[in-house]
Amino acid sequence: MAALAQQQQKTHLRDLRLDVLGHYGFIVPHHKSMQHLTQSHFPGFEVTLSEQTHGKQLWEQLFKYPIKGIGLFYSPLGNNKALGQGIAVYPYLNFRLTKGKKVNLYFRIAFGLGYLTNRFDPETNYKNIAIGTHFNAFIQLKYEMRWNMTKRLGLSAGLAFSHFSNAAFKTPNLGINIPTLNIGVSYKLYKETPEFIKNEVPDCNKKWQYEVLGGFGVNELYGAGGRKYPYFCLTGYFLKPLSLKRQLGIGLDVFYSEAVVESLGREGVVLKSKLEAIKPGLSCAYVMNFSHLAFIAQFGVYLYTKDKSTGYFFDRLALQYTVKNHYLFQLGLKTHFAKAEVLELGVGYKF
Repeated sequence: MAALAQQQQKTHLRDLRLDVLGHYGFIVPHHKSMQHLTQSHFPGFEVTLSEQTHGKQLWEQLFKYPIKGIGLFYSPLGNNKALGQGIAVYPYLNFRLTKGKKVNLYFRIAFGLGYLTNRFDPETNYKNIAIGTHFNAFIQLKYEMRWNMTKRLGLSAGLAFSHFSNAAFKTPNLGINIPTLNIGVSYKLYKETPEFIKNEVPDCNKKWQYEVLGGFGVNELYGAGGRKYPYFCLTGYFLKPLSLKRQLGIGLDVFYSEAVVESLGREGVVLKSKLEAIKPGLSCAYVMNFSHLAFIAQFGVYLYTKDKSTGYFFDRLALQYTVKNHYLFQLGLKTHFAKAEVLELGVGYKF
């Protein structure tokens, strides 16, 4: 009984770590018109609180016990007059890539909320053509090496790529891309460590799954200060489970945006009906399942479009949450490679 009680007590422990990191990087001038904004390299600072998962939920075991956490990032952006400073708060997952006892490699995916102190203003800050809003989406991808020097003290070093963007909600929105090198120190808050849980993994139902979602968003066209245009989409997913954690499939999309109608009008294209602005699309979809939450990556091609300004290819990154096994809520970012088009809010049904 004593052994069982001790085991239950260990199961309820939390493996928490506090990390403090320093970054050093620069802004990538991914458009020629942004070169005047990149004046110098600059530092950055990051504080994170993370927890090593131990298999309390099945997805943790399936993904080899990733680290989950929340982070705070701050950086002057090398051009205080035009860009000011950047701040971000974000949840993240660190996926372990190796199986070392002391040293391991990880890959991080983070998505959260960013705030930029300076934004475009036609009178007082017209040189900031990168960002038109204070609040923005923040995305970070990161490779890092972590070394547990002692049971409580550790070091980390890595390469990160951080991105601020408002998904064309308000122009200008070229976005800010920041690659950085970073190094940090971590401290484990508790001495005791819970044991890894290894439950029997149930069989995967590999029958095809079907989903239908409707989405809505708004965006602006260049130049800055124009009206906001409504955007609608209808998406169908045909997904084949590869395992309990991954699915691969086909996406069928129908996109309609008033911004496309306006853009074609500016180019002198005469439409007999606004329906001619509809863009049907076909895509490949890759899904990673984390219990009720899923991450979706799509790469697709327009089957028909009169709007040549964005090309024939599109991609979408989305987070999808399932309620009661059938009802879907989705937040997606639709882009044309490096150029964001719209932030989508969607609801749907899973069959």
